[in-house]
Amino acid sequence: MNNFGDILIWLALCALSVSSAGYLVLCFKEEHKAARMVARTGFGFFAAFMTIVSIHLMLLILNHDFTYSYVAQYSSRDLALEYLISSFWAGQEGSFLLWVLLGSWLGLLLMFRARKMEQHVMFIYNLNNIFLTILLIKQSPFSRLLFSPPDGQGLNMLLQDPWMVIHPPIVFLGYAAFAVPFAYAVTAMWKREYDAWIKPTLPWTLFAFVTLGAGIIIGGYWSYKVLGWGGYWAWDPVENASLLPWLLIIALIHGMVLQNKRKKLYKTNFILAVSSFILIIYCTFLTRSGVLADFSVHSFVDLGITGWLVFFILAFLIISLGLFFLRLKDMSLSKKGNNINFFSREFGLISAIILLCVSTILIGLGTSAPLITRVLEKASKVSMQYYVDTTLPLGVLMAFLLSIVPLMAWGKNSFSKRAPGLISVIICVSVSGIITLVSGYRGIGVLFFSMFAGAATCINFFLAAQFIRKKITFSGAAIAHLGVGLMFIGFVASSIYDHSDKALLKQGQTQNIMGYEFTLNTPEFLKEGKGFRLSLPLNVKKGESQFSALPDIYSEAGRNGQVNRFIHPHIQRGLLADLYISPVNYDSGKKEAGFNKQILLKKGDTIHLQDYELTFTGFEVSSSMMGAADSEDKDLAVSANILASYKGGDAVNLKPVIIMGQTTKSQSGNVKLPGTKEAYLVLSRIDATTKSIILVYHEHPQDAASEEAAMLASLLIDVSIKPGMTLLWAGVFLLLLGGSIANVRRCSNF
Repeated sequence: MNNFGDILIWLALCALSVSSAGYLVLCFKEEHKAARMVARTGFGFFAAFMTIVSIHLMLLILNHDFTYSYVAQYSSRDLALEYLISSFWAGQEGSFLLWVLLGSWLGLLLMFRARKMEQHVMFIYNLNNIFLTILLIKQSPFSRLLFSPPDGQGLNMLLQDPWMVIHPPIVFLGYAAFAVPFAYAVTAMWKREYDAWIKPTLPWTLFAFVTLGAGIIIGGYWSYKVLGWGGYWAWDPVENASLLPWLLIIALIHGMVLQNKRKKLYKTNFILAVSSFILIIYCTFLTRSGVLADFSVHSFVDLGITGWLVFFILAFLIISLGLFFLRLKDMSLSKKGNNINFFSREFGLISAIILLCVSTILIGLGTSAPLITRVLEKASKVSMQYYVDTTLPLGVLMAFLLSIVPLMAWGKNSFSKRAPGLISVIICVSVSGIITLVSGYRGIGVLFFSMFAGAATCINFFLAAQFIRKKITFSGAAIAHLGVGLMFIGFVASSIYDHSDKALLKQGQTQNIMGYEFTLNTPEFLKEGKGFRLSLPLNVKKGESQFSALPDIYSEAGRNGQVNRFIHPHIQRGLLADLYISPVNYDSGKKEAGFNKQILLKKGDTIHLQDYELTFTGFEVSSSMMGAADSEDKDLAVSANILASYKGGDAVNLKPVIIMGQTTKSQSGNVKLPGTKEAYLVLSRIDATTKSIILVYHEHPQDAASEEAAMLASLLIDVSIKPGMTLLWAGVFLLLLGGSIANVRRCSNF
């Protein structure tokens, strides 16, 4: 705790502890006015301190204060303003700070919305914030470096995307919101008010559903748009980490509706509220403990918080389950009888809840496979086929329920009044089946999934239209279910009925690929940021219509010394299908100008390369003569001391230099290696945090023109036709829109 930021975090924890103490007193003495004032004031100070901490970190980033390790790791001088802002949450420490900040702001609203349940709800909610603040102290973003590098490492090119500005804040807003249903559920057990918590909690639950759902969907769209592999969901463990609690919160919403309407599922709703919150912490453990480091492209390395995460999971489980079993006998299962008619809406909702819970368990087992197998044997993960095989049957059943449950009546074991609706279901199922068979038979599971998804879409479309005509605020559920139906159709069409082909294009020549004529124009090789972008202009024609496509390949030196290569596809969107064009490889057809290799060396490392032995012994830092003598913004010259020997001969001390300007871009020069070869070293990058460097070894020095000539030869592209993508994106939009409309209605009723 040696800087302003750390002091503020500790002050925030103290204020939160005072608030918790005040609320604990109120839990036993509700009329204690002084305790209420202390509790509210303490939480207000907590929110204020977290806001100031966040502003402080943002100012450090915007002012390029690279004395702080976090700022040096995730920002740089060449980043645009929006990506400098995104640097705030690019790493573990910053994302935890964002989580706590958003939780503190939600808490201010909760404090005045909880009303009679304020003291109990806020005490439980504060426990969650104490947990997160302790984690923030353990991995503070305010640790300092021994010396300040002139520039930071910045964001990799994949993160330099507009979605990076909004995706993480939305996800962490959803994470923060999950603590509210948990706090209300524990309060209900504590106070024995098993009905009173449903009405005030439902708006928060819908809010958590919409925000985390929006984050998941934006992540899927971002993946589809940027990564170049042609998909939007890879069943990556970190992707699943957000999906699991989201599925349970959907189950909880349906359970709350049923309890509010029919006085059922008291125990189930408590378990769902607790489980969805515990899953947030458990999935945080999976993604931030290093357990998934070898199995996920999104996971973080372990920063020493694994033990704390396990402790808090166990603590919250003991608190919630202890209360649950303590109140088990006291809890009434139902106030209107326990009998549920088979053909009633209650039975349909319970079936949907069961399917959502089973889906969560099966996906959770697959996601946890690296952890489970690590305990039993060598750590491994399940294949993507596991998720397809387990979720497809559940999807068929869910689509079936979506097509018939809206037609069921509350408490009645009869379809008599819904006969026209049943006829509509049969017609829709039949038409969907015919369309699926005409499109091509892909198995019995896909056939039934398509049939019921089509029926669900039609039925809920007509129901949504009826509700909108009467009163739009009552249309939320129908619109959301319509969205799910469209989403299911999009899933099937885009994943089962897509077509793809690879082809090698010669520059200036035209080639037909799946009915489209592709022509490769002159590629353009551009210096951009800390790497190079190969722009690959294409003319694409089909019949009388044509368009220009501009996929590209971006390459930059990574922090591990390897060259990172990012594929940016071109997506030509259509109403029925997307044309997805992804570059695989480009070869200029010209002979390479020489051997080139990037080398990562830490202090003391020795490497054998070609006929050379190279040893990195340390840095030398000095002011550069390139800067003006009277300038405050002097350039900094950093040289790497390299002992180099050729074919076992005497070692020569070489000093490749990089000139890093405070206001100008970094510059490097060639240093010739000893021996008869025309071999050179260039100091490409330094990393003060790991005391490492990246050298570029090359034979025959290259200028920009020869680098362009040394690029690869003709273009290999992967072209895919993805039907149903418009339906998919429309479906997820309607799903969230329906949830938002339902939330407006519930908020107005509360």
